[in-house]
Amino acid sequence: MWQDYVILVGSIVAITSLVPTLLDDEAAVPYSTSVPTVFVLLGQSVAFYTIGLVGSALGAVAGFVLWTFIAVYKSPPTGEPRERAESTTAVQPAD
Repeated sequence: MWQDYVILVGSIVAITSLVPTLLDDEAAVPYSTSVPTVFVLLGQSVAFYTIGLVGSALGAVAGFVLWTFIAVYKSPPTGEPRERAESTTAVQPAD
């Protein structure tokens, strides 16, 4: 099925975009982002596999693995206040 290839390519692109987050020592991804993503990808893996989209299922499993690593290694420590990034744009008063 051509749809399997399209979904697999989309997964590969999404997975590739996660690599910089994994390699960044200062990256902090909250659990509220990573944990739901892990569960959605797990569900997608099962769903794709049960309808015969094996490539799509493998892509979802790969995403599941990377998001699990992000959840485990890139979540900010609990109990520590979050730091806000400084704005790089100045707000100009209205005329």
